[in-house]
Amino acid sequence: MSDSLDFICRIVDDAGDEAAVVKGLLRSYNRAANPVWWEAAALPEHEPRKLHVLARDAEDAVIGGLLGASAMSWLRIDILAVREDLRRQGVGSALLQAAEEEARRRDCKYVYLDTMDYQSPDFYRQRGYSVAGKIDDWDSHNHARSFFTKRL
Repeated sequence: MSDSLDFICRIVDDAGDEAAVVKGLLRSYNRAANPVWWEAAALPEHEPRKLHVLARDAEDAVIGGLLGASAMSWLRIDILAVREDLRRQGVGSALLQAAEEEARRRDCKYVYLDTMDYQSPDFYRQRGYSVAGKIDDWDSHNHARSFFTKRL
């Protein structure tokens, strides 16, 4: 005979402080399932470090940038954007190359990012990135979101 668990599920607009309880449940499970990674991640040398690259014109105005972070063996690119009138002139390629070079200096072996199909998935493919996954209709307007990786 099994014991019956008595509980209630409720939809809430804001979990407030209780969100920390839920996150703690997952964190506890993850720490138990993968203690080696958690021990390594806790070392100061594995603390995520911002990796931002800016492109400026002759008047020192920002014309583009790459925002990301490195941690352990990975560079994560969050945003890469170039002023619209200066696209397709090598600015994006230079930003990406500078970030990859700095990632290598930081001992990163891989890069990952995501982009929408109306942004520039071909830009990344042309620079050696491979699709690691794709979600069709990501925005409920028939646009796909692709996840890319590259080995440095």
